[in-house]
Amino acid sequence: MPDFIGVIFYYFRRALPTALAGLAVGAGLVAALAWKDRRQGRRFPKGRAAAILLLACYLGGLAAVTFADRLEGGMRAPVQLYPLLAFREAWNAFTLQTWLNPLLNVAMFLPLGALLPLTGKRARRWVWALAAGAGASVCVEALQYALGRGQADVDDLICNVLGTMLGYCLCMLAVRLAEKRRKAAWGYAALPVLAVMALAGVFLAYRLQPYGNLADGPIYAADTEGVEWTQDCSLSDEPGPSGVYWAEPFTRQACDDFAVEFIGRQGGTIHFGTPDVAYYDNCAFYSDHTTYNLIVYYNDRSYEYTDYRVDSALRYSEKGGAVTESTLRDDLEALGIEIPAGADFAVVDEEKGRYAFRAECLTEGDTLTDGELICSVAEGGALYQVDNGLSVSVLAGDAAVLSPMEAYQRLRAGRFAWRDVSAFNALKPGQVWVTGCELEYLTDSKGFRQPVYTFTLTDDRSAEPRGSDSWTTFVPALG
Repeated sequence: MPDFIGVIFYYFRRALPTALAGLAVGAGLVAALAWKDRRQGRRFPKGRAAAILLLACYLGGLAAVTFADRLEGGMRAPVQLYPLLAFREAWNAFTLQTWLNPLLNVAMFLPLGALLPLTGKRARRWVWALAAGAGASVCVEALQYALGRGQADVDDLICNVLGTMLGYCLCMLAVRLAEKRRKAAWGYAALPVLAVMALAGVFLAYRLQPYGNLADGPIYAADTEGVEWTQDCSLSDEPGPSGVYWAEPFTRQACDDFAVEFIGRQGGTIHFGTPDVAYYDNCAFYSDHTTYNLIVYYNDRSYEYTDYRVDSALRYSEKGGAVTESTLRDDLEALGIEIPAGADFAVVDEEKGRYAFRAECLTEGDTLTDGELICSVAEGGALYQVDNGLSVSVLAGDAAVLSPMEAYQRLRAGRFAWRDVSAFNALKPGQVWVTGCELEYLTDSKGFRQPVYTFTLTDDRSAEPRGSDSWTTFVPALG
C-alpha cells in the first residue's frame, strides 16, 4: 500500500468541509438545547456540549469519507451478502491492504460509539449504541446502492456495528472507572478484550502454519446443486507428486537492490526519495517516466519491465515485429534475463509481436522451474516489454498432494477458486464438461509455491459473457 499516512491525510482533507458543516449544525443544536436549559434555570453541561459538537463534526466527515471517490452512475453493483467475506479474503491474501479493508471499517465507526454515550445519560444504554451503529450503516449501504456509488456490503454493516459497540464499550469503561465503579467497568472490557484476542489468534495461527494461503483459494462454495458434471478427460486416483517449493521473497531492500542492478544494466538510474519510486503492499514501482518502467512483486520475485526508449508510437501501435527464438534469447540475455534451457518458445501473437517462454513444472533434482515469460516486440524487432513470471524454486517440504480424482470431487462440490464462484452462480450452468486437468504451482502469501489442480471446463451456457468457449479454475492440491 502506498504511503498510509498520506492516504489518511487525503481523506481528512476530503472530509474537512462536510465535517465543518456538521459542526455548524451541531453548534445550532447545542445553542437550542442551552437556551432551553437556561429557560428552566439550568446550566447546559460543557462536556455534553463538546460531545454533541464532536459527534456532529464526525457525522459530517463520515458522510464525505463514505462517498469519497465513488464513481456515479453506470451499472449498479450487486449487493454482497456473504458474511465475513472481507475477513476471509484478508486471510487468503494476508496483506496489509486486504486487512485494512475490514479493520478500517471497524475503526471508522469507533467514534460514533465512543461519543454517543457522552451526549446524555439516556444515551448510555447499549441499545442506543447498537441502534445508532446499525441505523447509520444501513443508511450508508442503502444510499450507496440507490445512488450507484460503491457496493452495498453486508460485511460493512457487520464491521460498522462492531466498531460502534467497541467504541461504546471503551467509552463506558472509561466513564465507570472515572466514577470509581470498578466492578461495573470490567463488564465493558469484555468485547474489546475478545476482539483483540480474536485478531491476535488469527495472526498467531497464520504465523504458526507451515505454508501461506492462496489469495484466490476457496472461501465459499459455488452452488452446484442440479449441475450435471461430465468427465471428458482421464483423472488418476493416484496422489500427485508431493512437494511444496520455495523461493525466498524479496524484502524491500532486496527489491531495491535487484532494481538498481537491473536498471543499471540498461544504463538507467533509480531516483530514490522521489515520486519515481513507490512501495505498495505487494510490489515496488520504479520509473523515470522517460526511459524505463519496472514493477517488482515481492512474494514470487516476478517483474514487469517496459523500455520507454522504444518510440511510443511503435509501442502502442499493436503492430509487432517478427523475431526468432535465438534472437529473442540474445535480447533477453542483454537485459540480464537468463531463460532456462528447458523452457519452450511460443509465438503468442506474431501480428502484435507477442512471444513467450514457458516452463510447465520442470523439475531437476529439488529445483522447480514454472511459469512463463512474455515479451512484446515492436516493428523492426525492438524488444520493449518483458513480463517475467518464470519462477525458479527449491523443494521445501514433502507435503501430501491430492489425487486428480479427489480434486475433481472438490470441484463438483463447488470448492474451487473463489473469484470464479460468483460468475458460476450467476450463469447457473445446467451441465459442465471437464476437458482438462493439470498440476500447476501458485505462489502463496508466504512465498511458497503450492500445487494446485487447474481444470479446463466448458458448459451449456453462452460463451459471450466470458468471451471464450472454455474457462479454467483451480482446486488447491494440498491435502
